[in-house]
Amino acid sequence: MGISSQINYYEKKAIDQRVRYTQKQCAVLSNQIVNNGFRNYNMSSLSGESGASIFEVEQLANNLEGRILLIDSHFKILADTYNRNCGKYLVTKETIHAMNGEKVSYRYIGDQYLQIILPIEDKSSEKPDIRGLIIAVVSLHNCNEMSEYLYDQRDNLLGIFIIITIIFSVLVALLIRNSFRRMQNELDIIAAGHQEEGLVEENFREFYNLSSTFNKIINRYKELENTRQEFVSNVSHELKTPITSMKILADSLLMQPDVPVELYEEFMNDIVHEIDRENQIITDLLTLVKMDKTQANLNISSVKINDLLEVLLKRISPIAEKRGIKIRLETMREVIAEVDEVKLSLACNNLIENAVKYNDDNGSVDVSLNADHKFFYIRVKDTGCGIPEDCQEQIFERFYRVDKARSRETGGTGLGLAITRNVILMHKGSIRVHSKEGEGSTFIIRIPLNYIG
Repeated sequence: MGISSQINYYEKKAIDQRVRYTQKQCAVLSNQIVNNGFRNYNMSSLSGESGASIFEVEQLANNLEGRILLIDSHFKILADTYNRNCGKYLVTKETIHAMNGEKVSYRYIGDQYLQIILPIEDKSSEKPDIRGLIIAVVSLHNCNEMSEYLYDQRDNLLGIFIIITIIFSVLVALLIRNSFRRMQNELDIIAAGHQEEGLVEENFREFYNLSSTFNKIINRYKELENTRQEFVSNVSHELKTPITSMKILADSLLMQPDVPVELYEEFMNDIVHEIDRENQIITDLLTLVKMDKTQANLNISSVKINDLLEVLLKRISPIAEKRGIKIRLETMREVIAEVDEVKLSLACNNLIENAVKYNDDNGSVDVSLNADHKFFYIRVKDTGCGIPEDCQEQIFERFYRVDKARSRETGGTGLGLAITRNVILMHKGSIRVHSKEGEGSTFIIRIPLNYIG
């Protein structure tokens, strides 16, 4: 609210108080007139009793710094504190409405006075009887003086307000500048390579949110750096292990001048096996790099998911039959979706192969397909050893293995689930796992029916 608006507000409030005070005093006078009778207030025929009554009216007019007129039911002026219009008639639109019992609001007379009309009611009967009117003309001299004073002081108040605003703005600017300087110094320290440092969270809400966001970015960077270092370490270890095995086998052959053919063939088969393993690791690494969701290109087409799963199960069934594992496919409905057939086949193949590899002999693998109006769902359930609860968050990370010894025995590289997750994310989908040790695992894939690029 501006200063001028505030002055107008206080001016109106003062006038309202003046009106209420006048109405209250006139109401008291109205009761006295009804009790004493109009004849005691007729200034044209003064008597001893009427003189005292007229004195009360004049005293009220003096208190209000204005003028009081008393009008009977015939609109005749009985009393006028200015003693000008006694005996005359006053018929106006306001007096007619007031005499009919209608409420008449006050009105201004020039800039200095208000006219207030109040009916004189006899409330002794069931239906109030209007006996006449009190017209009070009230001076606004004090209210106008107050307004003039406030307007005179407006420039001073505006100047004080501007000075206070400037001082406050300077203080806030200094606080903000200091906060920015502290933040800049802390960022310089972090940029110099001290990633263990973080930003101090400021008191201002905006700076607090900014510092919190920077700290989240720094923590995310730390996690990525740790993941990168762990990935490099795992890649080095996984690539080095087959090479070390091949070197040991080759050195063993070289150390024996006359090697039997059977032993030579056995060693060479082992070397070939290690080469295949090395090749598989490199192939999976290249696949994972190509599957990077920020770089990979999808060849989207309409694919019947039912046929895709049937082809995969036919391919994997011979491997499962060797261990007595039964593979079952259950399709709730025909599902046609917009996907990259090659990449989705790779992801589903990894899940089904894992369900067979890490299953118990004579176990079972159940694959089901369902859909709603927006997504289709693939569920792969096995009866294997299950995944410990504390490992379920990490199984989609690169080179992570729950049982490293068993993974190497089955020929796993630790990259299959990472590739699967990347394929699902590229399709704007999600994958989750439910597992309990000794009771098997269930992987659930959810992918949109219509691809959103």
